[in-house]
Amino acid sequence: MKKLIFCFLFLSLAWGVFAQQEEDAARKATDEAITLYQLNEQQAEEMYQIQKRRFRNLASIEELRQSDYPFFLQKKNSIREGLMASTQRLLTEAQMEIFNQQLAGRRKKEAAVVEEMKQEGATKEEIQIAIWKIE
Repeated sequence: MKKLIFCFLFLSLAWGVFAQQEEDAARKATDEAITLYQLNEQQAEEMYQIQKRRFRNLASIEELRQSDYPFFLQKKNSIREGLMASTQRLLTEAQMEIFNQQLAGRRKKEAAVVEEMKQEGATKEEIQIAIWKIE
């Protein structure tokens, strides 16, 4: 019985630490978005909820990193696309200009990776995985 209680206590503490790290990461990402887009108070709260969901989703796929890395990258990319769609919905027209500039920068990075890998003779699958790896 003591072992069971000790195990439960340990798992509770570990869960609390993990949740706090997730909260800290979400708060940091939100602060960066507030600075970048000059979000108002309501937008900042919505962005915090979006970021919490993002980090919760990333944590839920972490086990795939070891077992099926290409699938992990695909899921991670889907989470990133969801973040982008949610962010677009809350931004104003003026803030969207900044968002679109960032999006164009990412597309240029992706195009450069694709071009480089094509010259190296990479397969379509290898190119797709390399694109998914871009942060």
